Amino acid sequence: MGTLLTLALFSSILWASRPTPDLYVVVPHTACEVMIDGVLSTDEWQDAKRVEVPDVATLYFQQSAGSVYIAVEYTKQPSGIVDLYLSPAEGEIYDLHASAKLGERTLQRSSYSDWAWWNNREWTANVSRVDSFEKHTFLPAPVREYQIRRTRFPSIRWRLRFELTAMTANSGIQATTIFPKTTTAESTAGWLVLDLK
Repeated sequence: MGTLLTLALFSSILWASRPTPDLYVVVPHTACEVMIDGVLSTDEWQDAKRVEVPDVATLYFQQSAGSVYIAVEYTKQPSGIVDLYLSPAEGEIYDLHASAKLGERTLQRSSYSDWAWWNNREWTANVSRVDSFEKHTFLPAPVREYQIRRTRFPSIRWRLRFELTAMTANSGIQATTIFPKTTTAESTAGWLVLDLK
């Protein structure tokens, strides 16, 4: 009786530690090259796995032999900023930021390093284009496309968290949505899992 109880308890713990099906993405392979230009071309993204962030955005995931491609398409707002938190191994967390500039910072103990802009080694994303320097406005950028080289983060499983900051037509910040909800930037608990086999 004790053995059965122990097995049942172990199984429930193991099950609880697995992400829910909607937060576990087996990333499809594609032979199509993706131009990182902020345009979701149908032929480039037709094989991608999609995940909905309700009333905010659609996320796209696919991979080639050398890169992982991730796109964020804002569905309600004309523009958006993305902070893509990526953990290729337990304990390592990176924030890959895309707005009018690209930058990367890392979690060091319990806080993040200072921003170092344009330090995007082996990854890129499209940036916002200036509309008016005088008015500090940008052209609409409803799509952010990322290309991340597998050599930078070679593990076959990544954990991801998104901070999606929607912007208005006049480049004002409207709201930030966390996905998956209730997760934090300092722990990978509850984050989306990418299977890159």
